[in-house]
Amino acid sequence: MREEAAKNMFRLTSGAELVRPFLESWTVLREGFIHSEERTREVVAISKSDFAGNADAKIMDLLKDRIRAPDDMLQQFQRLHGRLAADIRQRGDKRIPDADDTSRAFIKDVIRIGAEIVRSDNPGLRILQAWGFDLSDIGPDTTLADLGDMAVFRRKLEVLNVRLNLPWPELIARVREDRLPSGIIYNAIRCFHPDTHEWDGSELADRYLACLAAYGDVTYVDKRTYEAFRLARQKSETFAALARHVEKAGGYDAIPGQLAARFAQAAATP
Repeated sequence: MREEAAKNMFRLTSGAELVRPFLESWTVLREGFIHSEERTREVVAISKSDFAGNADAKIMDLLKDRIRAPDDMLQQFQRLHGRLAADIRQRGDKRIPDADDTSRAFIKDVIRIGAEIVRSDNPGLRILQAWGFDLSDIGPDTTLADLGDMAVFRRKLEVLNVRLNLPWPELIARVREDRLPSGIIYNAIRCFHPDTHEWDGSELADRYLACLAAYGDVTYVDKRTYEAFRLARQKSETFAALARHVEKAGGYDAIPGQLAARFAQAAATP
């Protein structure tokens, strides 16, 4: 199935033909691209920060908790804001203009969403249900980090299903991220990506583009993603079987020569 998908995934065209449909709306698109890039920097910084310190907490244990007193919650959110802002300031993409504003806006969203869904009887269960899960989706060892990954994948399925329009219960029951080439590659690159001092916003786009390695003959990546591929191949036989050839180059002008040499060698091999 993957081989069949690869046949129809890529379309070769000139740069002029590629950008022509976008030229009439370029001013609007440019603003959208800038906003998306800014948001991506914040997403990477927030997702890589361990400001909450509870990623390994078991969901089953959290379900036993009761809602905190209002003053206690306020103090806790203030502490979380301080930790997140410090992480963004110290390690976030340097192009993020204000770490405090980014952290404050995120915590404010968390408080707003929580206020809409949390009830005093069982706050953990209410959050679980708001994310579209029930107790049957949770095992005894499922952690908060696991649930976050599940929620992100569930959201991707929702977006995809806008076009597919498949029966939702059947879709979420049958489609698992660890059975999709893109899911395996994306999560492996995230796991094995070098822990650089600065959390560059481009890392998120690098993960998405890395998924093409399951389909393209050669995929060019930056040196950090290249290292993640190397480690993932060593650690996972499944990943090694899925990912095709990955290469890096010192500059774009070096790529044509590398590709010519590679395909010439392949053609000469019996």
